Amino acid sequence: MKLKLKNTTLKKSIGAIVILIVSIFICDSLFPLPKAPEYSQSVYSAKGNLLSAYLTSDEKWRMRTKIDEVTADLKKSLIEKEDKWFYYHPGVNPISIIRAFFSNITSGKRVSGASTITMQTVRLSEPAKRTYFNKFREMLRAFQLELHNSKDEILELYLSLLPYGGNIEGVKSAAYIYFNRPPDKLSLAQCILLSVIPNDPNKLRPDKNPMNAKAARTSLINYFKKNKTFPKILLSDADDEAINAFRHTIPSSAPHLCRFIKSKSKDDIIQLCLDESIQLTAEKHLRAHVNSMKFRGISNGAILVIDNKTSSVKAYCGSADFNDSYALGQVDGVQSLRSPGSTLKAPLFAYAIDLGLITPKSRISDIPTDFSGYSPENYDSKFKGSVTAEYALKQSLNIPAVKLLHKVGIGNYTSILEQSGFGDISKRSKDMGLSLILGGCGATLEELVRLYSVMARAGKLYSLRYRSDRAADSNGIRIFSEDAVYITSQILSSNDRPDFSADLVALSNLPLISWKTGTSYGRRDAWAIGYNPDYTIGVWMGNFNAEGSPYLSGAQVAVPLLFRLFNAIDYDPENKYFHYPEYAGEREVCAETGMLPSNKCDKLTTDFYIENKSSNKVCDLYQKLYVNEDSTIQYCPECLPDLGYIKVDYPVYEPALTLWFLNNEISFKQAPLHNPKCTAIKSDDSPRIISPSPDYDYLIDDSNDREILLQAAPCQGANRHYWYINNKFYAECKPEEKIFFKPQYSKIKITCTDDKGRSSTVNVRIKFI
Repeated sequence: MKLKLKNTTLKKSIGAIVILIVSIFICDSLFPLPKAPEYSQSVYSAKGNLLSAYLTSDEKWRMRTKIDEVTADLKKSLIEKEDKWFYYHPGVNPISIIRAFFSNITSGKRVSGASTITMQTVRLSEPAKRTYFNKFREMLRAFQLELHNSKDEILELYLSLLPYGGNIEGVKSAAYIYFNRPPDKLSLAQCILLSVIPNDPNKLRPDKNPMNAKAARTSLINYFKKNKTFPKILLSDADDEAINAFRHTIPSSAPHLCRFIKSKSKDDIIQLCLDESIQLTAEKHLRAHVNSMKFRGISNGAILVIDNKTSSVKAYCGSADFNDSYALGQVDGVQSLRSPGSTLKAPLFAYAIDLGLITPKSRISDIPTDFSGYSPENYDSKFKGSVTAEYALKQSLNIPAVKLLHKVGIGNYTSILEQSGFGDISKRSKDMGLSLILGGCGATLEELVRLYSVMARAGKLYSLRYRSDRAADSNGIRIFSEDAVYITSQILSSNDRPDFSADLVALSNLPLISWKTGTSYGRRDAWAIGYNPDYTIGVWMGNFNAEGSPYLSGAQVAVPLLFRLFNAIDYDPENKYFHYPEYAGEREVCAETGMLPSNKCDKLTTDFYIENKSSNKVCDLYQKLYVNEDSTIQYCPECLPDLGYIKVDYPVYEPALTLWFLNNEISFKQAPLHNPKCTAIKSDDSPRIISPSPDYDYLIDDSNDREILLQAAPCQGANRHYWYINNKFYAECKPEEKIFFKPQYSKIKITCTDDKGRSSTVNVRIKFI
């Protein structure tokens, strides 16, 4: 009977416990803890130093504090003062409650409190009037808080919410505002002061009531002496420490970067990859450089530095002075959309090398060319004739770049740029024309630096890593081959170029880097992007109000700053330059064409090439022609005499280049005129119409008087050209003479006939807009 009774009692007890546990979990789910408070967004450097912080939406400085961010003295001071048994009770200390209850009853007033740190944390999270009901509610919430959090997590929340007067909450905010230092660098006196201020935050504010604050600190110091909380000598020194009655401002370093990152993240703690030493170096050099340029009408600049090993952003200067409102210093020059000038040429050449279209010694004609009504000119308005691809890139020639873009295909190259993250180009890709390669698009410094880092990272594009608390992109996207970027980098490392400023000669240590410049139309933007194995650095110089300056050019304004930055940041790099890639090699080619030499080529040079990619076409510039013995008359097979002729090798250039040579009196080995007595007419022996081209649609604005050029490369012996438009005679001219016409119809047939009766025809399309 007794055993049965015991079993019944046990079952009831277990049932009661189960009901209690179930009830607790039901209440916990019905009345969940309040959401975590909104903290001030705080941005830190790679070393963990505070760069900047921002007010919460309720205008509070409330910076989240982690337990490892406070000194042991501060932690000990607060626990000793507020809750000695914090790490041992379940959220409520029953002994303290009983003691406080009897003390308050016997005295008839509230003389003692029983709130644990957990209960205080509940009250700070859910402020309410001090009543017995609310006290009981605090107890329940304290149990609930302990159920969901560790002791250190509760202490972190407590440290983050303690009031310190005005709009200051949390020990971290107070440490920076009252002492201008992080909470792990506080003295014992400062720790004790931060422990006592929450008793009466506004009356004990050290910036407004230093005497009250000192008295309260002394009182707590005496309490600690009595309880031997800290060594007596340290407490005496703490009591002698003066209180600085001053409110400091929260740090505001790298303001453009911090604002940019804040706009991209809702996290309250953001740790960046920013290297403060490199950032300060970049800021110092940018400020000094801009100050030296102001008399030239150049008021601002921007710098972005990334580490090529991890694509981490090490320095970010959006302007020379964030607080310079006259120069619009708050504009972020790293993210601003500007014309990139010629900076997109180098990646285009790398792409063309990858496609096997060119090698450094390949020849490209730099002569006046009409691309469907678009006739670009070079920076100096001069033309160089036949140039190598590497010369064209080093000299930043426009015509070869436009020709190369046309050969590569605008759509193909814009796809590369879209893949590389160029936002404006992606939005307007369908509207992009050949002017893209000369700056006829929008790009940011961030986009350009990221693209050039591809050249430094073996042809792979990696996401820029702004935050050290985020994993680095370890995969990347293949944009170019390692071989193509190595060859392009070799070209860009040459100092034998016009954008190598004379000022750079004065540098004691000239860094070995590859770089490219750019200058936008109207001289509004000057660019210089450079890289070596360690860093990619981008520089922009200009005015945020878009005003141009005659002094604004990448070579004269941006390059000197770029080289000084490399000297300051990476003076003696461990990796001097890039390693030779697997499939790149060197070979002898014809110096006149860049092709593999034939037995007719007597001028050879060394050229880079990529195995199984670069063209293996053999040079065919020189062709054997039949001429008379004094080389004054050329024969064809139809008029070749039985005797009195010899075979001679002559270069046969493209007709447009031959015409340019003749017009500019450039000497070259020219074949003699064809036999005037020959009665045969060869099918391919006719004037070649250079402009207009049947390959393009010509866009004509009805509101202006734009005309189209008529020009043809002549055949040998031609003295006059006769032009016909839609089978109607239009004009007569010398072969080298330029004439123009204004189109009237959407489809036009154009014929050119020379005075020997030879003719050619093209059909062009006109679109009126």
